[in-house]
Amino acid sequence: MKRMSVVAVVAAGLVAGSWIPAPAQYGATPGAQAQENVPLQDKGVKAMNLVTSTGGFSARTDLPLVLTGQKVQIEPGGETARQRFLVPAFVYVLDGVLTADSEAGATGVKGLQYYAGGQAVALPPTGTWLHFYNSGQEAVTYILLFVGTPGATTVQKVAPTE
Repeated sequence: MKRMSVVAVVAAGLVAGSWIPAPAQYGATPGAQAQENVPLQDKGVKAMNLVTSTGGFSARTDLPLVLTGQKVQIEPGGETARQRFLVPAFVYVLDGVLTADSEAGATGVKGLQYYAGGQAVALPPTGTWLHFYNSGQEAVTYILLFVGTPGATTVQKVAPTE
């Protein structure tokens, strides 16, 4: 009997202390219901992560920076002039296979680097001479991005060697 009264007192204390909500049928206010834990969903949006390589731009600066760039297309057999980027530069290949021939590739190795559609790469260090070409059967399309100060010269080009 003593045990039953202890259980009744504890149960009454829990209900009175709001640890266990009293049933609404007895006039008690029902407890707040938790919202469903449903993550926010995009609608009609497709996103694809970029494939990155080694390297990248990581620096603290007190100067204003500008992100500029261009969309470039190289037809089969085409090539850019020999060039060097004077600010940090990045490439994201949209279609085709882009070939870069540089003094020091993204990993510091001289020679050819191949970048396929969907790949992103931080280009070799500023001042490294390189040129891009397309040896494939389809056009290569890529986005070239530059990080520099407003009005900075981004590229220096030399005529292709023949």
